[in-house]
Amino acid sequence: MSGTDRDPVAAGGGETRAAARGGLTLLVTQSLSRLVGLGFVVVATHRISPSGFGRYSTVAAVVLFTNFLADFGTSPAVTRLSSRTRDEADALLSGTLGISLVFGLAAYGVAVLFALVAYSGTTVVDVAIGGLAIPAASVLSSVLGALDGEGLIARRAAVTALQAVVVAAGVVPLLAGTGIRGPIWALAAAPYVALAVAAVVARRAGVWRSGLHFDAARTRLLLRTALPLALSGGLTALTMRFDVVLISVLRPPRQTATYDLALRLIEATTYLGTAVCAPLLFILSRRWGEGDHEGVARAYQEAARALYLLGLPLSVGLALLARPVVSAALGPGFEGVATPLATMGAAQWLTFVIGMQGALVMAGDSVGRGVAVGALNTAVLVGLDVVLVPTYGAEGAAVAMVASWAFAVTALHVFHRRTAGVSTPLPSVRLLAATAALAGVVFPLRHGPLAVTLVVAAATYAAALWATGAVRGHDLRRLRSFAAGREN
Repeated sequence: MSGTDRDPVAAGGGETRAAARGGLTLLVTQSLSRLVGLGFVVVATHRISPSGFGRYSTVAAVVLFTNFLADFGTSPAVTRLSSRTRDEADALLSGTLGISLVFGLAAYGVAVLFALVAYSGTTVVDVAIGGLAIPAASVLSSVLGALDGEGLIARRAAVTALQAVVVAAGVVPLLAGTGIRGPIWALAAAPYVALAVAAVVARRAGVWRSGLHFDAARTRLLLRTALPLALSGGLTALTMRFDVVLISVLRPPRQTATYDLALRLIEATTYLGTAVCAPLLFILSRRWGEGDHEGVARAYQEAARALYLLGLPLSVGLALLARPVVSAALGPGFEGVATPLATMGAAQWLTFVIGMQGALVMAGDSVGRGVAVGALNTAVLVGLDVVLVPTYGAEGAAVAMVASWAFAVTALHVFHRRTAGVSTPLPSVRLLAATAALAGVVFPLRHGPLAVTLVVAAATYAAALWATGAVRGHDLRRLRSFAAGREN
């Protein structure tokens, strides 16, 4: 195999094998946690009305939005610093976790103040309860960032999955008759449970050995590194949940639930991209730090190919099967979820590409300029939301989201080509042909039994990939080597 054709997994050595295995573990644990989360949605939507679920959607959106602000870029900064300097994670955690707690407490105050201004008394109490999660989540994000920085992605994935399971366990008090407040209390408790487990994991792995203290020098270093990342995190918060919060303020709770559920169903499969993007950030950051720019380009191209293989068929399935999916998953009264789900689902593959492009931004040396691109994209999204949501509600928010995804992919492609000399490749003609074959089979079957349609679709896509040559034997061998942690 020539130097330019080397497999990036093999080229990177032991740390890349760890990242690849972490990615697969992340895929498995995220799959389980997403299934549990989807189970919560299914049960909850059959037990409460759209307006009742709208209350939960509002709290979850405000908490998630504020969590990004509370993090203040410290978790990716910890990942960045600890991945570039070996054995740095212990000093960072011991000397800087206090500032993460301060950010979390401040963000909780902001969340409650916002609720007092924007909502009625019941929702204010809901936000005050759910927002108790924010301080613990702020500290937890730094510990998880250190695990990522040390290449312990599999262990971080397990902790993240645990947090999702605790959130989903809110269905237990709901079934016991507590109403939506039970799940809101579970939302608040989840990061405290995850933090306790993450602390044990980090100490047993030797990532965090020392006691807590204030390290002024490392705090300054962390904040300097985190500042552009904090801006990026704030932009991510706006991108992920500004629309839900805006709908919750301007439209009835039923509309909030409609869009939030569509977004949750999208995210229930979008996470598959993290199986590639999480280890990719680790690989790109380490290779960039070592000056291996050819290795950066190889890993980026390989990640793009894997993400297209995952994202394109998912988009076809969600666009064509939105109505039967909603009918099968959600309770009566939630039929309106299908329209925004189909709209966003058709372009879901773009989110996979954005995740990959974002990993390259965070790994490189032009983070500040990358944040500026993100700010422009966020301005596009917020502007479209402000125009479309007041009139069109959930459907308008879905259109705004898709437009912002398309803009982001284009803008980041231009950015990386100019700053790093790395272009985001288009999907191959062979892969597009396989995807077209999939769509041609799913479309006439879209009104049939969902399970049968999914089985036929999966078989068709696999056969089309093989027939067109989009996937061959060496791809399967590479997957097996990833799972076994071996070099190719």
